[in-house]
Amino acid sequence: MLGRLRIFLDHESHRLLKNSSWVFFSNFYSTLLAFLRSVVITRGLGATLFGSYTMIVAFVSLIQEFLNLNLGTALIRFGAGYHAKDRNDKLFSLVKVCLKVSGISALISVAVIAFLTYYSYNHFFTTPGLTGYVIAYAFAASVTYFNSISRSMLRLYFKFRISSLIEIIMDTVESVVMVFVVWKYPGDLDAFFPAIILVRFLNGFICNLIAFAELKGEWAPHLHAPASLLRDDIKEIRGFVIGNSVGITMKTIVNQGDVLLLGLLTSPEQVAYYVVAKKLAFTVLTLTDPLTSSIYPQLSKLLAEKKYMEVRQMLKKISTIASIPAILILFVMFFLNHWMMVFLYGNEYAPASSSFMFFLTGALLGAVTFWTLPLVQSLGLVRMRIVGYLMTITVGVCLSYWLIPVYQAQGMAMALLCTNVLNATIFILFSLKSMRRAEQLQAATIA
Repeated sequence: MLGRLRIFLDHESHRLLKNSSWVFFSNFYSTLLAFLRSVVITRGLGATLFGSYTMIVAFVSLIQEFLNLNLGTALIRFGAGYHAKDRNDKLFSLVKVCLKVSGISALISVAVIAFLTYYSYNHFFTTPGLTGYVIAYAFAASVTYFNSISRSMLRLYFKFRISSLIEIIMDTVESVVMVFVVWKYPGDLDAFFPAIILVRFLNGFICNLIAFAELKGEWAPHLHAPASLLRDDIKEIRGFVIGNSVGITMKTIVNQGDVLLLGLLTSPEQVAYYVVAKKLAFTVLTLTDPLTSSIYPQLSKLLAEKKYMEVRQMLKKISTIASIPAILILFVMFFLNHWMMVFLYGNEYAPASSSFMFFLTGALLGAVTFWTLPLVQSLGLVRMRIVGYLMTITVGVCLSYWLIPVYQAQGMAMALLCTNVLNATIFILFSLKSMRRAEQLQAATIA
């Protein structure tokens, strides 16, 4: 079977799967732990408290994403070129700049969240007495600003194994702590939040520490590389960072704004049903998340070498393979979704089954077309990405206000599926058009 698969795959597809093996294992392990953790937490907190907790996480994540420049993506985009040209001095000059900017952004994000929470708490949350926890959680979560840099550097140097081991260890610690607290103190947010805050802070701090220790041999010779080395590239880097950051922020609005919007229009219980169904459905992305992480540096390299035919061939074959299990999963879960929801989370969460199939359809679409966002980033289609997200957000908000009053959480799930389909269609069409234009230009130059 494996021999036939190797024959079917082209060289680049085979390399992608090889690079993804460790990431796949860590993602599968992490998703399994997250699944077990979610079952314990949702049962232990109950629908109302779990919905309130989810609203706080979405609130913090959304605001921090607005102020997060997502510099890890720029590190891969430009660092791949510096590394290929043996200009590691410029690469680590860029790393130093990214670390400094991330630190400033993290502090600003905590200050903004503290201000909004202190003066507007009642506008966002219905559970009283959690102001301090919201601010403390924002501080702990701000450490993840640096995670993007450390993980991108590990990916840039193809150190997928150490990156995966870090994720496995920290996910294990987080799961053990959270499950113990919920089991020992069920329905008690005063015990749950301090544990979450402590674990999130330690998780980010230790992950970054290990990552930079692993790369010590690479960055130590360039510790004093000045920022002036980036003088000739700074304009291009700045344009990419700003455009990419806006695009990722809009993506976060799609992925996290739905929870806030649903909470503002309905109740914490509806948020709980919605989030449970969404998390369960999107566990299928365990199969393709490793490929998404691995394919970005690979696509960046192939497109820099103008190997457009290889890129199309790889994407076509990988998508064909992914579509077969996707169709089978959708067919089986059509008959089992209600039973599974009640079996896992209890009768209290039975209403979540009405949203599940919409989420599963969107998740499977994302699994088959996992390469769309990395391709857009590799092609540098910053403006197109922003326009695409603006269109999908506009459509999603309009559909939400129309569907939620009638269908509650299920209506939000319908709206999200429509935005996912629209977004994937826009990204694929414009990416293919951009590659065809580049091929034509290349052919004209050769002629």
